[in-house]
Amino acid sequence: MPLSLAPYSDSVRDELLALWAVALPLDAITEETLETRVLLDENFDPQTFLLAFSDGDLVGFVLGIHAKRMPLGDADPEGDRCWITALGVDPNHEIKEIGGLLLSEVEKKFKSLGKCECRASGYPPGYFTPGIDIHAYKGYLDLFTMRGYEAYHEALSMDAPITLFAVPGKTVELQQNLKADGIDIRFYRRSDLVKFMEFLEKSMPSDWVRVERRNLRNIAEGGFHPEQVMVVTKGDDIIGYCQFEGSHFGPFGVSDAFQGKGIGTVLLARTLERMRQEGYHDAWVMWTDDLAAKVYGKFGFKETRRFALLKKTL
Repeated sequence: MPLSLAPYSDSVRDELLALWAVALPLDAITEETLETRVLLDENFDPQTFLLAFSDGDLVGFVLGIHAKRMPLGDADPEGDRCWITALGVDPNHEIKEIGGLLLSEVEKKFKSLGKCECRASGYPPGYFTPGIDIHAYKGYLDLFTMRGYEAYHEALSMDAPITLFAVPGKTVELQQNLKADGIDIRFYRRSDLVKFMEFLEKSMPSDWVRVERRNLRNIAEGGFHPEQVMVVTKGDDIIGYCQFEGSHFGPFGVSDAFQGKGIGTVLLARTLERMRQEGYHDAWVMWTDDLAAKVYGKFGFKETRRFALLKKTL
């Protein structure tokens, strides 16, 4: 039976969620996640969320995203990028045939919209994973490679048990030395808001600014609290920060001018300490690199997944 393609429709929502679970078993999503990260995203476009059918049965999907309504700042500086954040094929069917057709069609749609570069990676406002899991989804990785996508970065996820976590003595001493140099590390205060946003907008990726703006709004509504954010100050200036949401650690960053002083190490340790105090037994970070992994490793984090980030000129 020949394959047919159609834009996403809510009429096949249940079938899609079931297919997603078997096609991408490490990354199955709930109906709530589908709504919040995909369907309610400002840039959702059903015309680039394609479904593949065979004899009336849903056998594949590709989720393509572009800046349809909301600009993406430094993630899409020229407005000519697009993303594929998920692609799945029924395990009983051929990935290359169905996946190839889906990719070909979504690329055509992107080109018709004037997009020049397609990335199989984390679209900032609503990604599921940083890229394609190198070990778990080799078949999909081979498909993208065969179709001309090239790796431009590797990312890794890490996890750590924190039930028995205590800030090491060397880290306590490091924090004392930083304080003697006028660098203080403490919880966020609501009176920090304007300076904190100025720091984020000047020093951090635009998506991190968006995430923190949302969290700070939630403080007033009771869904987030100041002790979930640590800030670093030098005099009246904020020069670094770190946050957590549930057991998810991060993001965190330090101004370029103050890197290499061990500030990140103290931020990491004090944030993990606070997470343990709030009753979390584990901490995880979805997206980091091999350089930062060395710092995480000092506090018990181990690599759990590794992803390839791919791109292709259309």
